Amino acid sequence: MHFPRLRALLLASVLLLAATAALWAHPHMSLDSRLEFEMKGGECLGIRVEWLFDPMFSASIIGENDLNHDGRFDKAENERVRKGAFANLANYGYFIFLRKGDKRVCPDRVEAFEASQRDGRLVYRFRVPLEGKGYSGDFSVAVFDSTFYCAVRYPADPASVRPVEGTEPRPGAIVEVAANKKYPVFYNPSGAASDFRVYDKWQKGLETAYPEEVRLHFAE
Repeated sequence: MHFPRLRALLLASVLLLAATAALWAHPHMSLDSRLEFEMKGGECLGIRVEWLFDPMFSASIIGENDLNHDGRFDKAENERVRKGAFANLANYGYFIFLRKGDKRVCPDRVEAFEASQRDGRLVYRFRVPLEGKGYSGDFSVAVFDSTFYCAVRYPADPASVRPVEGTEPRPGAIVEVAANKKYPVFYNPSGAASDFRVYDKWQKGLETAYPEEVRLHFAE
């Protein structure tokens, strides 16, 4: 496979990565992640996620999928990006780690995927549905690639809170990026390329990471 084609499939096909400690330890691409919490009172009904990718990865995906080179993705091109460069992330929990107390889970699905272009950069937007799952009060979200192939950064304004239309927000919402030194994420630096497991407990051979988290809580 030619390198430009391989590069265009990086995010879509983590299966192609060589399972060596050296490769897994060094990110080869990056994204800036921003979150919007959809609130009904003090309950979070969903999280809108936006990813802005680095110029090199952006050029690859745009070049492969903006077939008419008009600087946007039409409906068919958006579906092409979704299938070819996003859907496979279901095997990795979409890089989303939700934590309430000491329990951490990844979403089993996301919705409303949209790819776009911003000043030559690739942007993904999608929604994590949380209706009825009890995310209220104090909880945290980490956007983290446990394969260490993709480095995730948070901008200066990492998240915002938006009340659902027709509802009143609970006052005192606080959103902050918090260093996590207590609740680890486990990963396998030498696992097989077909190993899609997201580990919630330490096992022999696993390494430990403490990704930064975006924490939503309320003032007393």
